Amino acid sequence: MSNLPGTSDSITNTAPPPSVAVDGAPTGVEPTSATSGGLVPTRNKPRRPRAHLYEIDVVRSVTAVCVVGVHAVAFTVFLTPPGAGQLAQNAVVSALHFTREIFLSITAFVMVYGYANSSFSIGAFWRKRGLGVLLPYIIWSVFYEVTSKPPLPPGQWIARLLDDVLTGNASFQLYFILLSLEFYLVLPLFLRLIVWAGKRPWLTFGVSFAIQIALLALDYSVIQTGPYASTPWALYIGQNESRWLPVYQFYMVFGGLAALYLPQVRAFMLRFGKWTILALAVGVALLWGNLIYQVYGSGQGIAYGVSVFQPAMAVYVFGAAAALYWLAYRWSVRRAPKPPGGYRFWSLLSDVSFGIYLLHAYILVKVMEYGVPLIPAWWLEPIRVLAVWGSAAALTVALCTLMLYIPGVSRLIGRTCALRRDSRTVRWLARLAAEIRDRGSHLWDRLAKSQKAVASSKPCSQQEQP
Repeated sequence: MSNLPGTSDSITNTAPPPSVAVDGAPTGVEPTSATSGGLVPTRNKPRRPRAHLYEIDVVRSVTAVCVVGVHAVAFTVFLTPPGAGQLAQNAVVSALHFTREIFLSITAFVMVYGYANSSFSIGAFWRKRGLGVLLPYIIWSVFYEVTSKPPLPPGQWIARLLDDVLTGNASFQLYFILLSLEFYLVLPLFLRLIVWAGKRPWLTFGVSFAIQIALLALDYSVIQTGPYASTPWALYIGQNESRWLPVYQFYMVFGGLAALYLPQVRAFMLRFGKWTILALAVGVALLWGNLIYQVYGSGQGIAYGVSVFQPAMAVYVFGAAAALYWLAYRWSVRRAPKPPGGYRFWSLLSDVSFGIYLLHAYILVKVMEYGVPLIPAWWLEPIRVLAVWGSAAALTVALCTLMLYIPGVSRLIGRTCALRRDSRTVRWLARLAAEIRDRGSHLWDRLAKSQKAVASSKPCSQQEQP
């Protein structure tokens, strides 16, 4: 494999370069203590700031934009004529279905990277996550109840709101946030289990993968089709399983293991990263092969062929996650130990990614309502679909970025205000405010003087009257 820019000449015997903090100072990645036999449990230590992982900014950002994509492509299927065109568009929908799984993998990765083998205060954790995740989730649930649900009498409306908050049904995308809240509830137990099971990472990975395949196969062949598909319990599972955290256990496990063995994962990616493209290709072949078979072979149809809960999805998601991480990490070390090129853009996009999950549904519905009728009918269907995806994503990112820089409002997307007292933006705003104040004061003085002049001239004019 050709050496990457910014790495040593011999990748085989060289550890991955350190990540770089935002201020540009190189910081080593603090690895979890390990031996050839696996992780060695360490005593809990006070939680310290960890090295910034630029590659995670990219993975998180791409996943968030693809969430907009999967909904945009699914909503615009009607723009494509029936037949091969709609089959191809649904194949794209199926390929974009990695988003919820990688979302949970990133969540598990970040939590394990930050809290494994460190002291963990439940109170401090929930004070932070309650303000950063739970509060925005509730506020946006209320927003969608008001803007997208039919009105009800006050008592019934409150009952529906409470039910939708508990189930993530206020809007079609909010189950993402509900899943993360479920994960936070079991995080203390997950941290203990992943550190303990991580002593035998390959066994843990293999068992978790086998369980995932078995669950998906059972779901796909019994819950979604066959003689039991129309039973009440199968219908209940089908309607609610997307919100059940255990259904996604494998994705959280491999995210946690990757965080525990991050130095080894990075070294592997530098040496064998190109093979992740093959893993992605195998996953895509399985996914699309099943879609074609269900449409033309078994006759089950497109909806069954693009189901998220099918065995091929576990293989595909792992390949997609590995390939995406390899590409992101390859980018992140090009200029090591300097920060990678364009890191500010990816960092900003990562900062607003939570807001993208929350807000894009409303923007997309408005684009479908007002934007799609304006798209010329002579445009090719793929261009029209990309126009919807791109405009919805761009508007969502722009609005979330604006919210990020407004004190108080930034909390609606789970972030503290990005403005800093010493930032150029704040200094520019301060100068602008001072100039507006000075101009306003000058105009006020002129107005006051003119009023005094008018007032002083009134007695004279009155005396001149007969």
